[in-house]
Amino acid sequence: MPPEARRQARRLRRRSNRLGIEILRLWRRDASDDLADSFAAMMPDLFQALDQAQYDTAADALASTPTIMRLLDGTVPDPDYTTDPWQWVGVNGNGRNTLDTMWSAVTIGRRDIAAGTPTDTVLDRIGITLVMRSRTMLADTHRSASAVAARARRPYARYVRCLTPPSCARCVILAGKPSGAEAFQRHPNCDCTAVYTEHPESGMLTDPTGYLNGLDDEQLARLLGRADARAYRDGADIYQLVNARRNGIRRAQIGDARIKYTLEGTTRRGAASHRMISSGYAKDFVKRGGRCTRADRPRLMPETIYERCANNPQKAKAMLYAYGWIR
Repeated sequence: MPPEARRQARRLRRRSNRLGIEILRLWRRDASDDLADSFAAMMPDLFQALDQAQYDTAADALASTPTIMRLLDGTVPDPDYTTDPWQWVGVNGNGRNTLDTMWSAVTIGRRDIAAGTPTDTVLDRIGITLVMRSRTMLADTHRSASAVAARARRPYARYVRCLTPPSCARCVILAGKPSGAEAFQRHPNCDCTAVYTEHPESGMLTDPTGYLNGLDDEQLARLLGRADARAYRDGADIYQLVNARRNGIRRAQIGDARIKYTLEGTTRRGAASHRMISSGYAKDFVKRGGRCTRADRPRLMPETIYERCANNPQKAKAMLYAYGWIR
């Protein structure tokens, strides 16, 4: 990615971190058994900090997006219209006002107390929820302002997902992916940014394998988990490793051994199921409820494979290939 895109993303992260620290400080200062009074006491300082952070984020996105587009596309025309960054202050990514968004943390806390959750636990949860809400709103503000700045110059500009490392594994495999007019979905606390360009095939865009290969063993283990990190170093496909966790990892007891397995890639259309059958680890496709026909054996996760082949690295790699982890 262009250096300006990386600097912009770092500025957003620092701003988001500062806001989160301030909100947590304000909540801990005013928190009490009366949740409504606690929220009311922090409101003036809370929304002064949040409004300023949203304004700074929108202004930064409006100013830096043309520079990033120029680095990617070569030239950028003058905007068809000008935009006031204050238009993003006080609203979240769905168009709701920020007061309702932040107050929902208190509503959830009241429900938890009614369910019997200890007050101290609820107060901690509310503080964390307020921080998460604020981070998400800043990320939404940045993406929206970036889109407006881009479309004011090139109406058909498309976005590319840009990481703000360290990032989660799901974001890493989506890094550099071009898309259409709508910016990507994101998980809570996601601080990926949207970079706009008319030429998303540009060689400057991020490659997830380039990012992963730049991590040391400890960083990779924190990102993927130790077993998946080892599998990646052994040649496993990063998309297979990450997508296997989309629907959850399952556990089972087979004899004296406990295994971890996934259903990802085990249907007739999945490459892993055909690899398992051709390798002899599965026999055929069967239908066991639901609408999909799947391989009749579980697809073992790398963690289980390494446990079974503790002293035989070559066998472990062979099993990784047989279960479709290595292409």
